[in-house]
Amino acid sequence: MTPQEKAKEIVYKFYDEIKYMERAKQCAMIAVDEVLNVLPQQEYLEDRGEYSENRERIYWKEVKREIENL
Repeated sequence: MTPQEKAKEIVYKFYDEIKYMERAKQCAMIAVDEVLNVLPQQEYLEDRGEYSENRERIYWKEVKREIENL
């Protein structure tokens, strides 16, 4: 699922309950922040032999940007 699709999915799950878009976006941002808080900052890429920003963190940061753009 693309970050844009995931952002819409999360926001609309909250919207279905809240019925207010700005509040749904705020709740979705909190949810994404919680995901980011439990993911490690970096990961070791064995194929490159180096550390890099965790790919899941990159994905969820993009989801957060997409929520802001909705």
